[in-house]
Amino acid sequence: MWLSDRKKRALQKKDVDVRRRIELIQDFEMPTVSTNLRVSKDGQYILATGTYKPRIRCYDTYQLSLKFERCLDAEVVKFDVLSDDYSKIVFLQCDRYVEFHSQHGRYFRLRIPKFGRDFSYHYPSCDLYFVGASSEVFRLNLEQGRYLNSLQIGRA
Repeated sequence: MWLSDRKKRALQKKDVDVRRRIELIQDFEMPTVSTNLRVSKDGQYILATGTYKPRIRCYDTYQLSLKFERCLDAEVVKFDVLSDDYSKIVFLQCDRYVEFHSQHGRYFRLRIPKFGRDFSYHYPSCDLYFVGASSEVFRLNLEQGRYLNSLQIGRA
């Protein structure tokens, strides 16, 4: 039985058993293996990537259900949510590609110079920093839409 939020709150105030109840997200699973998990900044969405077939699943914690599922071209090494909800996502894939997704699907795809192992997003400058199989850190500026000079990492 589905209740509105107002009726749920009223019922929780009256009934102790309802307050102790645990609600589970429907279909909160991955067919094979889940490799990465992120929660959106607003806390409403849980995003998970999996292998074979490479995919992403987005779960809505307010509705306790699967919001969407998308299949990808390659396995995801790492991903990050750039917006407060799921509307801007970036994926670093094992085939040297970086994919940008909007809420409607794949928006743009580009290849990075070396195989990537990790990345980080710097919000003030809109730069994505990629590290991988070399001593260079590649910088992609999302505002300008181009690579900037790479940074050299010294070995200790």
